[in-house]
Amino acid sequence: MRGWKFYLGLPVLILGLTALLTAAAIEYLPKTLYFPVIEYTTPDNIRFRLLKNGELDQTGCERGAHSVAQAIIASCPKCKVAERCFRGLDAERRRILSREPLLTPSIRTPDGKVAMTISADDPQLAMSVCRASEHQSASQPPDRRPHCFPALAYR
Repeated sequence: MRGWKFYLGLPVLILGLTALLTAAAIEYLPKTLYFPVIEYTTPDNIRFRLLKNGELDQTGCERGAHSVAQAIIASCPKCKVAERCFRGLDAERRRILSREPLLTPSIRTPDGKVAMTISADDPQLAMSVCRASEHQSASQPPDRRPHCFPALAYR
């Protein structure tokens, strides 16, 4: 009889342990990764902030951020570009990679691995740039094509 009660409580114990481990992973894992952030400004004062999913090591993060920054410089030599790798994410950067609404237009891949915000002195200009960026990616497969989201829209 005593063993029977143990078997009845086992699923609850397993569910509780799974929930605890999941919560720990959500809290701990992002702090152990290095996140590449590339920020650049065009001569017209349009500002971009690009974030990618985290890398396990700092060297891989820096290498990836540098290659993205070099591609931006090649296509926009007059742009001011800054590349960094952050260990862990603060609340603002975590929000950019999430599906939460942002105060500026943003571009996000369907898998959420890459997100970019676009801001300008004129919010309509930022939205136009966002839509143009989405349109330029039309040749990519639909499941990998980034989407433009207006400010304050769930992504």
